[in-house]
Amino acid sequence: MSDTAPSDALDLEARIRELESENARLAAAAAPSTVQRRAGGRWRSVVSAICIVVAAVLVPVSIVTAWARVQLVEEDAFVSTLAPLVSDAAVQDMVIDETMKAINARVDFQDFTSSVFSGIAGIDGFPPRAAQALTLLEAPAADGLENLVTEAVTRVVESEAFADVWATATRAAHRALTTAATSDGGGLVVRTEEGVGIQLGMIVETVKQRLVDNGVNAAQLIPEIDRVVIVGKGDNLAAIRTGYALATTLGWWLPVLTLVLFGVGIAVARRRSTAVLGTGIGLALGSGALALALSIGDAAMPTVATDLDLSPSGLDVIYEQLVGAMRHTAIVLLVLGIVVAVLGWAMGRSAAATGVRGAVGGLNATARRQLASRGLDTRGFGAWLARYRVVVRVVIAILAVLWLIALQPLSIGDIFLVVIVAVVVLWLLELLQRRSDELAPSSDDPVAADEVVPAEPVPDSVDDEAPDASAAPAGASGASSQKSAKG
Repeated sequence: MSDTAPSDALDLEARIRELESENARLAAAAAPSTVQRRAGGRWRSVVSAICIVVAAVLVPVSIVTAWARVQLVEEDAFVSTLAPLVSDAAVQDMVIDETMKAINARVDFQDFTSSVFSGIAGIDGFPPRAAQALTLLEAPAADGLENLVTEAVTRVVESEAFADVWATATRAAHRALTTAATSDGGGLVVRTEEGVGIQLGMIVETVKQRLVDNGVNAAQLIPEIDRVVIVGKGDNLAAIRTGYALATTLGWWLPVLTLVLFGVGIAVARRRSTAVLGTGIGLALGSGALALALSIGDAAMPTVATDLDLSPSGLDVIYEQLVGAMRHTAIVLLVLGIVVAVLGWAMGRSAAATGVRGAVGGLNATARRQLASRGLDTRGFGAWLARYRVVVRVVIAILAVLWLIALQPLSIGDIFLVVIVAVVVLWLLELLQRRSDELAPSSDDPVAADEVVPAEPVPDSVDDEAPDASAAPAGASGASSQKSAKG
């Protein structure tokens, strides 16, 4: 007995040393792969962060270029933006004031009346006292004639016929604008070397014809007016044409590039929940910055109107009509970014997010068991949904994004509609899944038993910082062996 004990002790001691050597070898072999994986994970984090940050910066630029492309390429959109302006009272007043300024610059009503009265007084046999009376009437007559022209301009500008003229001219201006050979819109809205303006010649000509038709023959003396009211300054037409080319090109590709960068940032991330959260925050910050900038521009309109010598209220209406669609889109994307950020948080590893997911998962499992007890058996389809549930979620998310893109113009109600529909579809597909830990297969149903999918955990995110499990068994076995030796 005394000879056997030392021999057993020596064997155990040799076995322990052998296991320790094996553990050291396995740890040395696993260490490089762990370091390599973590280094690769860091690069993925950097690439993901760069993509999301660049996409966030491109969000406001994409909104502006997409709006510009729509206005420049689609004639109906251009007309629908500018045509309603003539129905606004502030814009009408601005057009009337500027039209009368143009007429007064070319026609001296006082001199015109004086010439007419002098001609009458010079008629042979005209009584001297009557001539003196005429001189007293010159000023009222000049004022009356100017007021008559002003009233005619007002009636023309405020008439429905002029709204049709404005819309027709705006449509013609867009068609001329899209022709690279011209530097001028050719209608009410024109582009000159000084910038974008409203051509008053057509308005004056319409007023002149209306006066003549109403029997005011003196209106024939109104000369042709060639004056453009500049409402937006530009450097030159070369820059405008360059901007047109850039807007029509970038307006299509920038939104696509922004969406692709967000997608790549999520796809290559180690933790996709963090990437989704960053995408939502970036989308909200980018669109929110644009909405804020447009609001600041709105506040600066009175100063701009003073510099241009235009009606502040009229220019403010024009500015709001031009940027209103962009501001609306920015606000909508801001709400969408908040929704995406909340989704990213719900996918995260915080205690609150884990608790929410656990509660939802428990409710879904209970609902699946209840439905199964009532005879609902999805069989192979349910097994497929359980096996590829991550793929199904990704497909539904992509379809939801495509739906949002198709809804133009997008509204906040559209966002909530798409989100609610996507969540309901995801929930229904979750209930239709068939999992082995929730539904025990019946022994007399071999087909169902084969179709049940084990409830293996499917990670929703990739995390390369997770501890390496390859060395754990070796360490565990060594510790177990040491316990046995001590025992």
